[in-house]
Amino acid sequence: MNISKKFLLSAVAIALASGVFADEFDDYGYEDSYEEQPAAKVEVGGKVEVTARSYVDQRKNKNVINWINKKIEQKEERYSFGEYPMEASPSAKLNFTYSGLSSDLDLKLKFDGNSLGEYNWDILDEFTARAYVGNAQFEVGKMRVVWGKGDKLHVIDNFNANDYTDYIIPDYIDRRIAEPMFRAVYSTNSNVKIEGIYTPMMTVDRLASSGVWQPKATKSLTTEVTKLITARLSAALAANDGASLAKLSSFSADDLYPDTHQLKYGQAGVRSTFTLGSVDLGVSYYYGHNKQPSANLKSLFEAGAAAEMTKKINQFASIPAVAQMFADKLGLGSTAALAGYTAALNNYLAGYQAKADVPELDYDQMQVFGFEAAGILFSRLNSRLEVAYTLTKDIAGDDPWVHNNSIGWVAGFDIDLPIHNVNLNIQNNGKYVLNNHKIGSETFAPFSASDTYRYTLIDFIFRTSYEQYDVDYDPSGCYTNNKIVVDITDTWNHEKIKLDLKGIYGIERGDLLIMPTISFVVKDDWKLDLSGLYIWCKDSDSEFDGWERNSFAQIGVSYQF
Repeated sequence: MNISKKFLLSAVAIALASGVFADEFDDYGYEDSYEEQPAAKVEVGGKVEVTARSYVDQRKNKNVINWINKKIEQKEERYSFGEYPMEASPSAKLNFTYSGLSSDLDLKLKFDGNSLGEYNWDILDEFTARAYVGNAQFEVGKMRVVWGKGDKLHVIDNFNANDYTDYIIPDYIDRRIAEPMFRAVYSTNSNVKIEGIYTPMMTVDRLASSGVWQPKATKSLTTEVTKLITARLSAALAANDGASLAKLSSFSADDLYPDTHQLKYGQAGVRSTFTLGSVDLGVSYYYGHNKQPSANLKSLFEAGAAAEMTKKINQFASIPAVAQMFADKLGLGSTAALAGYTAALNNYLAGYQAKADVPELDYDQMQVFGFEAAGILFSRLNSRLEVAYTLTKDIAGDDPWVHNNSIGWVAGFDIDLPIHNVNLNIQNNGKYVLNNHKIGSETFAPFSASDTYRYTLIDFIFRTSYEQYDVDYDPSGCYTNNKIVVDITDTWNHEKIKLDLKGIYGIERGDLLIMPTISFVVKDDWKLDLSGLYIWCKDSDSEFDGWERNSFAQIGVSYQF
């Protein structure tokens, strides 16, 4: 409220000042030259919206008696129509724009569950101060900038993070998080534009920490860390270790993530766009960090592997025939000697379990080299292309805790069909992980070269690959990821009724997402949106696995002014 009041007062002061200066110019005979200059202009607008959503495919747990095993088990059961889980989300946006002779200013405020809750920095949705100096344009503020020729799909647009707390339901630009940045654009007289951007810090992708849109990987990591912290608390209690108890009791999941509001996480990039014939082209370079974390699970993995080894060794030693076989293979001669060997081995492996620590999360440093193109093919197809080469520190591809280099692309077109007002938009969004044959090449060798167990039968039996914990690991073994994205739109009654049908199909993983929306302009600037989401997953390897029960129906009413 204070921000908006100050801004409006400033706007009034500017308007009054304009009037005073006009009078003074009239007195001195400058009215003709002054009237040729455009007057400063202030505009105010905004939007108020309320949406209600019902998850129609959620399940509830029901206790049932299994008469065969004579125990109570949990069974999933559909909700009845009246029991469907519901959520309602009111939101409001307020926009101010000031346009001067050689500068302008945009201010956007947003009020919703995020900005009035955990992420109150979002109240200032965007703020841009812009100055025009000859062929150059300079901007500073909290901004969203889009790089690339794709249509709401991009692989070279890296400066702004995504808000995935409501997954990908909001429009592309609406789920981008504005970033404090400096931007300069220079346009030459030969239709070449050069753009540079710098941000002094980095905002990371925002993931749901609970609820139906929490990623499966986040849930797994939280479970593992919770187990470790619980075990440490128990040990600290048993040892009456007050210092450790105080430290562990104050532990938060946020402690896992590095602070990216530091100079070393700054971002920089340069882009040039130009036209050759009828084709718009562009090249770009970005330096920054991956906005989703990679987890170094080395100590957790080794502790788990050591615990599994201990379990198996003790099982071998408990079966006389197997124990004798191992004693012979190890050259120990007797099971009594094996017992001592096993005790020493268990003691050795306990060291790994004692060293288990919470995972180290980091945002991989990366450089992105981009190419983009757009033009009209066959006189009708509005085609577009983006290609990105992402360079990380794991060029060889054998570091399990750092993302491999990769190639990403967007290629597609849209066309107005000769059917009513139908527009068909088809794009392929893909990625290929380079050196994927190296994923899993790193192995956990439990014994160092100086240990007596090194190169023994036990050593070779228990060497384990880090593959399943590699940040690039895919259980299907497929390291290409192609999605076909289709968007069909049509309008009626002078665009007062609009149908928008979006679909995403994952080629390699066989998952499907469909989002239909029909919008009605009810009266003046009142609008009614009826929308929904359907998710289908082929199996547990599907990209949308974990969200397969999140299909919903939604109604939204908005007023724009």
